[in-house]
Formats: sequence, C-alpha cells, structure tokens
Amino acid sequence: MNTLILLAAALAGILSLGKGFTTRFPSLADHANGSAKRHASEQPIELVLDLGASLLDSGMPITQILDLLGSSIEQCAVLRSVARCLEMNLAWDKAWEAAPQWLAPLRKALLFAHTTGAPAANLLRNTAALQRREHAQKVARLGAQFATKLVLPLGACALPAFIALGVVPLIIALFPSM
Repeated sequence: MNTLILLAAALAGILSLGKGFTTRFPSLADHANGSAKRHASEQPIELVLDLGASLLDSGMPITQILDLLGSSIEQCAVLRSVARCLEMNLAWDKAWEAAPQWLAPLRKALLFAHTTGAPAANLLRNTAALQRREHAQKVARLGAQFATKLVLPLGACALPAFIALGVVPLIIALFPSM
C-alpha cells in the first residue's frame, strides 16, 4: 500500500515537472510540436560574420556588404539602414545606434576595416569561430545543468520501482511464512 502511495506521489511530481519543462525550455516544446522557430537569443551571427568575410574578400565595399546582408537575412534588416547612414557620411557610432546588440561582433570587426582600410575578412572569420565556440560551451553547460536537474525525478521513479520489483519480492521469498 505504501509503495502505491509512493508511486502515485512520484507520478504526480513528474507530471508537475513536465508542465514546467515546456515553459522553461520553449524551444524543445516548439521542436516537439514540429515548428522549429528561431528565438531572439539564437541569432545567425556566425552566418553573418562568415558572409561578411566572403564579401570583403571579393572586394565589395562595407556599405554594399551591409545592404546585401540586410536584404538577404531577415534578422539583419536593420543593416540596410546602417548602410544608408554610412553612405550619407553619418558617424560610425551614430549609424549603428539602431542595430541590435547581437550584431556587436560584426560592428566591431567592420569598424576596424572602416577606420584603417585594412582587410578584415580574417578578423570576421575568427570572430565567427569564437562565436561558435562560445555557443558550443553554452550548450554543453546547459546540457550539464539539465542532467543534474534530471537526477531527482529519475531517482523518485527508479527507487520506488526498485523497491517494489526487487526488494519486496526478495523479502517475500526469504520469509515464506508471512
């Protein structure tokens, strides 16, 4: 009887954790529902940096690069206005005011090329590689946190099941007079 109560409590705990799971990790719920939407924290900065590096290698000016990136990538539409501001000889910092924070690596790398005239394609590629490493470390850290948070619910399920299916039958087999 006590085992049934423990199993019911464990099941209720897991069901309540399941509700919090989808609200804490919305991207997992979106993938489970079949809609793989990209969230605001997951911007394509590595892609933007690599494309910018390739375009710089081809000899394209910075304003045309920004215009092309802004028209080609949906999340980078603000880069078109940055390009227009730079074409009108607006100051670099003033032109980038409307750009979101996730574009800061692109802004910093292109600032070097804009002020010095030096080729910044390798700088953009190195920045993209750094962003990828940081993203991989973040994913690994989140995976480790998920594993430690998963121990308690699994223990709450596995321990009563082990007792009910392993220990209790052994005790009953040892004491046939019960």
